[in-house]
Amino acid sequence: MLLIVGPGAVGTVIAGYLGAAGRPLRLQCTRHDLPAVAAAEGIAVERVTGGPALAGPRPLLTTSADPDEVRQVLICVKHPDLDAALDGLPADMRADTPLVSTLNGVGALRRIRERFPGHPVLPATILFNAQLLEPLHARVSARPQIGIPREHGATVALFRGSGLRVRAARGEAAAWGKLLFNLSAGIAALTHSTFREVLTVPGLRAVYADLLDEGAEVLRTAGIDFSVPVGVPLTVFLRLLRHNGGAAWRLAAWRLGLGGSAYPSMVSDLAHGRRTEIDLLSGEIAGLARRKGLEATRNQRIAELVTAAERGESRIPMTADMLVAAMDRRQATVRPG
Repeated sequence: MLLIVGPGAVGTVIAGYLGAAGRPLRLQCTRHDLPAVAAAEGIAVERVTGGPALAGPRPLLTTSADPDEVRQVLICVKHPDLDAALDGLPADMRADTPLVSTLNGVGALRRIRERFPGHPVLPATILFNAQLLEPLHARVSARPQIGIPREHGATVALFRGSGLRVRAARGEAAAWGKLLFNLSAGIAALTHSTFREVLTVPGLRAVYADLLDEGAEVLRTAGIDFSVPVGVPLTVFLRLLRHNGGAAWRLAAWRLGLGGSAYPSMVSDLAHGRRTEIDLLSGEIAGLARRKGLEATRNQRIAELVTAAERGESRIPMTADMLVAAMDRRQATVRPG
């Protein structure tokens, strides 16, 4: 039996597709979330990119799964909820039970391995954007696909024929590459922009190119392999981003199935006063740079700006010109915490 942990946007989309494909699964919720999720009549996934909505019965719900039944775990929560999600997993699961993380970045992989040493811990790269409209009702704003290393055959087989396309991914190199691509999230959150706007509006794409360039250099210097999910080497994508934003957008949209209205979830998180994952994106790059005796001033600055907005210490949304000016200020006023 598959255990999907987290009834948020990603968990709802995956549960909807796998449930419709007849996969035996349970959806694990916290006791706090359970009443609202249990009140949903069924599960629904709307697709902005076209096609009828996917609809089905409500999946079986649990707050504490039977360790004897669990054969694979998909962890589909946000970073602030990861520790609580791990606390809710059966401590006596079979040691060969794979724990598959769908979280952004690589910090979650480290945390899961610390909590469950000896278990296979696998990265699954989510290559779509989704928003949770209400419990068990999500909207996908990009072609639903997921990146899984080929060598993890059982996980690949889980998605085969489900409607969720599986793309071969290079393990943690794919997770680092997705982290680089997601450096766009801080820009989008501060300016309330879509992916398309970040890649095409001159000031925004200039900031994004700087973040990408700096982040890639930190990873290379640290000896960390990465594979960006845009289908071309990062050097090519950066060249397009700096000189032809329209081409950069068309490439990303084609490769990732992005619709013109798609935006990072951090936009909604910041707009609604929720804690963002900036520390796991630009903050991860800045932290790695510090540990290696390097500098990542651009990523450090965007992390500071998002953190200030989280605390209500700056006004959002910014215009592109305002963001460019804020990025160019020498002195940062807020440190990410």
